[in-house]
Amino acid sequence: MKPNHKNRTRSYYRYHRRRVIQRKTRLAEHTGWHVPSVGYFAKGKVHCSCCLCAVKTNVDGYPHSEVKRLESCDDQLRTYLK
Repeated sequence: MKPNHKNRTRSYYRYHRRRVIQRKTRLAEHTGWHVPSVGYFAKGKVHCSCCLCAVKTNVDGYPHSEVKRLESCDDQLRTYLK
């Protein structure tokens, strides 16, 4: 097993963090989002992953697990309404 070596400097990580934040800020400005502060984009994703916004879901449909969960919810609703 290799020992853990830090072979990158702090400036390297600062550069990439700044680069990612700038990219996300440009995306937000392009779509009209209000950006409370630049550090808001330091972590996490920018795009929405809901079923209405996700292109993959709109094209390919729901994954198998979601279909089963929706069927289960429908069955529970039908038994409740009877």
